[in-house]
Amino acid sequence: KPYVAFMDGVVLGGGVGVSAHGSVRVVTERTRVGMPEVTIGYTPDVGCAWLLTRAPGELGTHLALTGKTMTGADAIALGFADHFLPADRLADLGTALTLMPAAVAIAAHAVPAAASPLIASPLAAQREWIDAAYAGDDAGAIVRRLQASPVEEARAAAAVILQKSPTSIAVTLEALRRASRLDSLEAVLDQDYRLGLHFLDSPDLVEGIRAQVIDKDRNPAWRPARLADVSRAAVESYFADLGPRERSNA
Repeated sequence: KPYVAFMDGVVLGGGVGVSAHGSVRVVTERTRVGMPEVTIGYTPDVGCAWLLTRAPGELGTHLALTGKTMTGADAIALGFADHFLPADRLADLGTALTLMPAAVAIAAHAVPAAASPLIASPLAAQREWIDAAYAGDDAGAIVRRLQASPVEEARAAAAVILQKSPTSIAVTLEALRRASRLDSLEAVLDQDYRLGLHFLDSPDLVEGIRAQVIDKDRNPAWRPARLADVSRAAVESYFADLGPRERSNA
């Protein structure tokens, strides 16, 4: 169904799912877009792996593993949004959309990319070190490259990743690599559904929600506690067919 999404302010998790797959996606100077699921022992879902893996280079991998947010300019550069509009002009665009076709209304109100410094992507400017660090399928190796980088932002990213659920980090990296080979958003959503069912049985999801949402002590006890202790077999188990249980929930 065609729809126009105003991605103004904080757009996280499910909010990304109902906006970033829209027909026309509008961001502002206040936009902050992110998928912070690894912070609660989960994985980016709602089809976002389709967008993250089709962003330039490894920018999507960086966002998925750190849970960091994008600016509106970043969202355009990474394919999560289409148009920039100052927040105080959203109401005018909303009115115009009731009076004329969406393409005409957008053309009359959105700011051309070359016309505003606000549309320069801070994240895209860091692509050199991000691409170098996040290549490959080994989450532990990615962290080591980030830690060894002369770039301060890279070392900070490593510290952030090491605070997340090791299982979530390893499974999310694998999910991204698999999503990059899938041929449709529907296929990525199928993968998300399967992963979600597996994470329901994960101790890290319960612990992450406790630490971030319930007790708010921000001190989760992940199991296992280190990336090095997340086995390849454990990662692959998240992508296994759940048989009757999966079919009964479909």
